[in-house]
Amino acid sequence: MPDSTSQLEALREVMNQLRSPGGCPWDAEQSHETLLKYLLEESYEFIEAVEENDRAAMREELGDVLLQVFLHSKIAEEKEFFNIDDVMTSLRLKLIKRHPHIFENENLESAEDVEKQWEKIKQQDNNSIFDDLNHSLPPVSIAFKAQRKAKSLKLTYPTYEDAFEDLISEVEELKEATNSEDRKSELGDVYFSLLNVSRYLEADPEVQLKRSIDRFINRARYVEQNYQEDADINELWQEAKNKQIES
Repeated sequence: MPDSTSQLEALREVMNQLRSPGGCPWDAEQSHETLLKYLLEESYEFIEAVEENDRAAMREELGDVLLQVFLHSKIAEEKEFFNIDDVMTSLRLKLIKRHPHIFENENLESAEDVEKQWEKIKQQDNNSIFDDLNHSLPPVSIAFKAQRKAKSLKLTYPTYEDAFEDLISEVEELKEATNSEDRKSELGDVYFSLLNVSRYLEADPEVQLKRSIDRFINRARYVEQNYQEDADINELWQEAKNKQIES
């Protein structure tokens, strides 16, 4: 079996051929911008494979993500920005820098200690621990990351129960809001507090929301398939919930 280095070189050669004159017209005309949607799609398809514990699909989808890495690197290489070697070198150096407890003589005993060290290292290149937040991420991801960073400043509640009480308080403020703009503002605070609760539960909000969406769609399909004109929607909905519990 070829080693990993020869596999990477073989993949690089395939990519060169696809993007070269006489290669694939579709691959040749792609840009960073046109490929963005595919990078997102492949990432979500890998997430789905993990959630379904489909090992074969995980391997395939990781390959598709790797394809996107090679495509973007090849496009950058053609513009003389960087190439795949630069990407791998940058990653290697970053990993070494962020793991002084492995590559230097620092002693960190827990995963929490490691996270604190990471934040300290990243702050060396920034004025604030929030400077490296990627604002192109979905708002849910930004909020979750901001709350985790705030923890290092002790801008957090001591327990899950306290965070939950804050959520209840924000819901009450939403309930008491008297005009549209205030309600929208308070709704944003409810979302933010709810995400904070999910952090205390160590529950990824994107994953949990996707699971809830899947449950809703499955139940709604059951209602759709069993609906009759005189049907009781609430009873059908409860049947759908019970069937999910049984399965």
